[in-house]
Amino acid sequence: MGALRNKRYFVLIGLFLTVFLCGPAVAQTTSNIKREQNWADQIVDSVVVGDPVWLSARQHKFLALYAPPARPGHVGVILIHGRGVHPAWGFIEYLRGDLAEAGYHTLSLQMPILEADAEFGAYAKTFPEAFDRIDAGIVYLKSKGVDRIVLIGHSSGAMTAVAYLAKRPQAPVAGVVAIGLSTFASGSDTMQPALMLKSVHVPVLDIYGSNDLHEVLSYTEARKSAAQQAGNTDYRAIRVPGATHFFTDQYDVLKQDILAWLRRHSAK
Repeated sequence: MGALRNKRYFVLIGLFLTVFLCGPAVAQTTSNIKREQNWADQIVDSVVVGDPVWLSARQHKFLALYAPPARPGHVGVILIHGRGVHPAWGFIEYLRGDLAEAGYHTLSLQMPILEADAEFGAYAKTFPEAFDRIDAGIVYLKSKGVDRIVLIGHSSGAMTAVAYLAKRPQAPVAGVVAIGLSTFASGSDTMQPALMLKSVHVPVLDIYGSNDLHEVLSYTEARKSAAQQAGNTDYRAIRVPGATHFFTDQYDVLKQDILAWLRRHSAK
């Protein structure tokens, strides 16, 4: 028995020294790397506006699309797509080009993605990594001479942007545009914007369509109330008549509303 106790003792000591000498474990990616790579393979060679760049978070390189401003500028926009897609998706791709043309640095980030059949609630585990990717995007834009940064997200990307500002209030972000800001009522706090907005104190543009999803429209008053509780007098909601969650046939209205808001707030 004495020999067995000694053996167990030395095994425990060995495990302790391994943890002590190696330090805390580095957080691992939560993303489906194969799916990310598949998106990247489809996107990289077809980029017309700007250039693909590779950033790093959690020891994982991820794709981002950077476009410089058409004229000298110091304001940058980080674009955050919705669940399961990519940084060149839909109107996110249009915005990154049109905002660059309007004089803003744009950086569209690949967010962590899960298996194609993953339920919405499963994405809660990806939020901390999504925050790390936003941090990496901020560092990149700072290296380009940007001194004011705005987050623009769509759907779950809007949810991510709002949660980021609530959880990282010291982040150097000047405002957020939340397009089709969804709520997952049975999910984590980060998936409930009405909770998160109580801790957001930068300007917010909450823009959605009159024909948006139930998960967006049912919580408009709760989001407004949360901003009021935060004392955020720079919260503004815009309901775009006839627009759906994807702003089909209403992109120009969306773009103009965002540009007007950026001109008003990004120069403060």
